[in-house]
Amino acid sequence: MRIIGIDPGTRIAGYGVIDLSEQKSLKAIAAGAWKLDVQKELPPRLATLAIEFRRVVETYKPSHMCLELSFLADNPRTALFLGHARGVILSEAHQLGLVISEISATSAKKIISGNGRAEKAAIAKIMSSMLGFNFDKLPFDATDALAIACADAMRNRDQVFADSVVPLSEKSQAKVNILNEWQKRKKKSNTRITNFASLLKAK
Repeated sequence: MRIIGIDPGTRIAGYGVIDLSEQKSLKAIAAGAWKLDVQKELPPRLATLAIEFRRVVETYKPSHMCLELSFLADNPRTALFLGHARGVILSEAHQLGLVISEISATSAKKIISGNGRAEKAAIAKIMSSMLGFNFDKLPFDATDALAIACADAMRNRDQVFADSVVPLSEKSQAKVNILNEWQKRKKKSNTRITNFASLLKAK
């Protein structure tokens, strides 16, 4: 399964593409960031974002996309602009036939590092160690996007989570079914995987 993670934005947006193999190992395919011209009005920036996203998807051909959920910004204008960027990405992903899922930055950090408030530099180091590459020269937007993709892959390694990667329109009912099944399985299992270190040991 190939996943593209997206850290959305209207000034700079990051992407990270990874493979999740049948052996449940992760491999980095590509990562980068789109720097949008802040001297331009919002519509042409969004158009550029759509074009660049489509170009990356058509180049690397992921089957799944995981998009970072919106956060509660202090500045309403920032939240509004971020919503526009997310809308563009969601629309393009749908038109390209990607299976769409979403994750909050806090949840992604928790899965990757065990700390939902981990600093961006710490996440970048974990990505370098986890995927076997030096990402020091990449912007944090790119390493954050890789973390989003990896977190999505890690939460979907088991079949109960693999079933949760569904089109956005079916997500509400799927969440209920997944939660019920997960609770049943959890009662039968003595194994608890709570962070990146224990996930590695369980591989």
